[in-house]
Amino acid sequence: MHEEKITPEEIHTFRKEIDALIKKADSSRTIPIGREMSLVYTKLQEAKMWAGKCLEELGSELPEEFQDKAE
Repeated sequence: MHEEKITPEEIHTFRKEIDALIKKADSSRTIPIGREMSLVYTKLQEAKMWAGKCLEELGSELPEEFQDKAE
C-alpha cells in the first residue's frame, strides 16, 4: 500500500473547506430535519478539530493565546 504525504498547507486548506461546510450546515439547522443537521454540524466541527490534531502531529502549534495548558 502506497502512503501519500500530506503537507500542513493542505491540511490548513482542508480545514478551511470544512469551516465553509460548518457555516452551510449552521444555516440549515432550522429546517424540518434540524436535529439531523445539528448532528452534521457537530461532526463537521469534530472533523475540523481532528484535522487540527493532525497539524499538531506534524509539529504545528496553536498560537500561544489559544493554547490551554496546565500550569
